[in-house]
Amino acid sequence: MKDLSQNHENIKAESFLSSMMDDISAINLEFQGVFSRNYYNDIIYMDQDTGTSDDNLLNISLSRDSVFHILPEGLFFREDELRKVQKEKNVEKFKALSEKIIKEKQKLLDFFYPFDKTYFKLRFDLERKLNEIIENKTSLLMDELFDIFPVDEKNDFIKRIIPLLPLASEIRSNKMIWRDILKSVFYPAEVEIRIAEKPNTAGLMRGVVKANIYIEKLSNKEFKRVRKAIEPFARFFYEWFIPADMGCEFKVKDKKERFRPGNEMTLDYNTYFN
Repeated sequence: MKDLSQNHENIKAESFLSSMMDDISAINLEFQGVFSRNYYNDIIYMDQDTGTSDDNLLNISLSRDSVFHILPEGLFFREDELRKVQKEKNVEKFKALSEKIIKEKQKLLDFFYPFDKTYFKLRFDLERKLNEIIENKTSLLMDELFDIFPVDEKNDFIKRIIPLLPLASEIRSNKMIWRDILKSVFYPAEVEIRIAEKPNTAGLMRGVVKANIYIEKLSNKEFKRVRKAIEPFARFFYEWFIPADMGCEFKVKDKKERFRPGNEMTLDYNTYFN
């Protein structure tokens, strides 16, 4: 089971999935019915089955409501029956009724699941259509823009962020969104971002965006290849999305762990100095 729970906070599930896949036929949805608003933590948990016959099955647990959750309370059974039994202080009766309600509830969730998945797929298809419209309109704008400002459009990381260029001024003034953008660009790698202060050439302190992209167990050759691909993206991100009075540093890092003899060491990747 491969855990994919990171990199999708505060984003609608359909928006997240439409940016990473073309088809969602091989997904299993679970609706927890604890939705609040604004799709905060919409995706509670996400993993992918490995080593089974359902190798590509993606399991997604959503905080949002199933059709079952939005129907009138008491239409099928009354959960408040438990409160009445609780007052009787009969543990066995309470346990039996609780198990019965859980089983009945699961049957109802299973019954409504085809409807839930159909609605989810419709919203997913709509998100993909909107993405295509945005990309098509953005490409026309980018063709004109890149005649003036040459950009390495073949760089995979830069390609992922190009659609955001029309929003560059808004993004430049919103530090809170930088991390989410980088997490999306480098998914499934973990991204850490912080603002530090360093003196500039005039000796004055200025803010510096420090971003670490954690990709584990790269060989020295692989590390150099990934770093080479990230360098033009880092320049592009700095030029378009970081305020002019700030600096920007990107590093590819391995997870910090105790040194073991025989491990390949790469300077500034899996070497840490206290």
